Amino acid sequence: MKEIDELNQRMDSNDEIVDNLVKKNTEMEKQITRITENPVPDYSIAINTILAEVKEIKQNIKQNEELTLLKQIYEKLNKMPTCITKQIRIVLFPETNQGQYYKIVFGRLIPWGLCFVVLTYLYSLGGKAIDAYGQHKQNEQSAHYQRAWVYLKQIAKKRTLSAMDTAYSKTENK
Repeated sequence: MKEIDELNQRMDSNDEIVDNLVKKNTEMEKQITRITENPVPDYSIAINTILAEVKEIKQNIKQNEELTLLKQIYEKLNKMPTCITKQIRIVLFPETNQGQYYKIVFGRLIPWGLCFVVLTYLYSLGGKAIDAYGQHKQNEQSAHYQRAWVYLKQIAKKRTLSAMDTAYSKTENK
């Protein structure tokens, strides 16, 4: 029995060791969960903006390369000799776009040209009418003066007649 008691004691001691190990294990698990609960900052937005900026810089570099190539081509084209022939032509009938040309000429220019000619004619006719009206008024006024002069001559006395004759002779050549 002694052996059984020893075995029981050993088992109890083993049980205590196992219990201690289990307790330590649970404590360590809690510590691990505390450690893993620390949030890791999200850098994805910053990384995406950095990547976008890098792409933009690469595109600008490519565009600059294309721009320099275009400048080189332009310079080469400017260095090439060109043959220039100057022509002075009056084109009454177009070589291209005939429909649009005739639409402009017959639909706009001719009616507006006729309106301009008619308005010019009416303006000159109005000027002549104003001149004629002024001449007519002047003729009416001079006819009125003549009638007044004749009337005064008919009813005037000698002294008034002599004054009228001197006034007439003084203003005859003016």
